[in-house]
Formats: sequence, structure tokens, C-alpha cells
Amino acid sequence: MMLKYFCSILLLFSAVFCQAQSVWDKLNNDPFKTSQAYVGFRAGGNLTNINVINRYSLIKPTNSLDEGLYDKKYQEAENIGIIYGISFLYQFEQRLVLGTNVSLNQIRFQYQQEQPGSTRSVNFTHGHNINYFDVPVFFRFMFRQINSRFWDKSNRKPEVPPVIPFVQAGLNFSVLLNANKDYSKYTTQNGIESQEYDKTEDIKSIMAPYTVGAFIGAGTRVRLGTFYLTAEANYRHGLTNANNPNARYQNDNLQNEAYDIMDDFSFQSIEAVFSLIFPLKYLSKKEFLPVEI
Repeated sequence: MMLKYFCSILLLFSAVFCQAQSVWDKLNNDPFKTSQAYVGFRAGGNLTNINVINRYSLIKPTNSLDEGLYDKKYQEAENIGIIYGISFLYQFEQRLVLGTNVSLNQIRFQYQQEQPGSTRSVNFTHGHNINYFDVPVFFRFMFRQINSRFWDKSNRKPEVPPVIPFVQAGLNFSVLLNANKDYSKYTTQNGIESQEYDKTEDIKSIMAPYTVGAFIGAGTRVRLGTFYLTAEANYRHGLTNANNPNARYQNDNLQNEAYDIMDDFSFQSIEAVFSLIFPLKYLSKKEFLPVEI
């Protein structure tokens, strides 16, 4: 009887060992263990500055020495916009990631233009709200030690650092969705300022339909269970004119009411973005074990 029980226990341990060995072999022989794909959601904000390429104005001084007084004075107080969208990442090596985003990017900026006078001065304020459909393409380098990709016999998955810093760089392609300008006229006479009007104008027709830029950035990836949180900061530099030179004089309302002709300019911005990304490839659906590299 004792021999029968001993043999039964031995067979049970053998079955468990064989099953464990089979899972271990399956994990190590999985052809997808060396790469991973992710999809995620991203949101953040940006602070935009304007890089003026060429200046244009309908307001001209009588004295050429006073030209600087009539230049547009670009502000920074109203230059904060938002970004949100979807991320797609493909990690084909422990340190290298190819990525793209599909995002809505809001750009805001403001400038003022003044007509100074000895007893009466006029000040125009122009606020811009521009929305782009953004598609950046970039490479990301992860700062981490390259480890073995093989699972051990205890079915313990390979060690991957829970926090991994990274740097990235790429190109950004933006398609114009809509653009609006709020413009106001203020008159100051005898020390008293009064607002004459505050209007809104659609300026999509005088903006370039698309822009191209480059960006560099850095961030950190943090593991949260079976998904990840990434925090990143990027510097973006526009490579093309955001204004449409061929349509510069086509908005009569702005010219007649605000004496406004937009400069040629590109965008420079700093953005901070947070993303939640989820793996798409799993070694074992039953145990819900994602490929982690």
C-alpha cells in the first residue's frame, strides 16, 4: 500500500515538472519574445514661441527711425496650448523603439501692434488659436542594460528595470484643421483707454495648410503592472513657414479694420506629455504574461 502511494506521488510530481518544463520551453521558444508593440493614450500641454522669418505691416511710420515702434510685439502670456491623442510604438530591440503619434495640437500665440501719438495712441491686440492634426515619427533610445531574454526553469520572467529613462528625436508633420484670430482695438487719449471693438476672424485661408518640424526630447518609462506610464518633455522647432505667403493680402477685414498683415513665421515650442501605453503581444494569454523587453 505504501509503495502504491509513493508511486502515485512520484507520478504527480513528474506531471507537474513536465508541465512546468513545457511552459518554460514554450516561453523560451516563442518567436515574438524579442519585440513588442504598444498602443496608448497621450495628453499634455505646450508653450509656444514665434520665430519671425520676415516682417510685414500696413502701418508705416513717417520717420524710418521709428520703424521699431510699429513692429508686432509678440507676447508669451497667452501661448499655452494642449495636446492629446494616441501613440503607437514598436520596440524591436531592448534599447530601440520606433514610434508615431496621432494627436490634436493646439497652438496659441498673441502679438500687439501700436500706433503711437503725442495725444492719441491706438493699440491693436491679436490673439491666435490654431489647431493642427499632428503625426510625428521618431526613434527612442532606452538607457538600460541589455539582459538575457530567456526565462529560467522556475518560470520567472527576465528582469526588466521598472523605470527606464530615454531620449528621442524625430520629424513632425502637421495638417491645419482650423485657425481663428481674436483682434481688439484700444484707443488711449488724455490718459483714458477705451475699447472700440473686439472681433473674431477665421484665418485658415491665410495660413499654410501644413507644416513640418523636427523635435528632440527625453523622458522616463515606468512600469505599472502590465502597462506603462511615460512622461516626456520635447523641444519642437518648425522648419517651414506657418503662414501662406500667397494669401497674405486676402483677408480684407483684417486689413481694413486692424491694418493687419501677418508676418512669415515658424513655431518653436516646449511640450510636456504623459502617456499610458499597453502591450499588444502576450507570451501566454492564459497567464496574461505580456512580452516585456
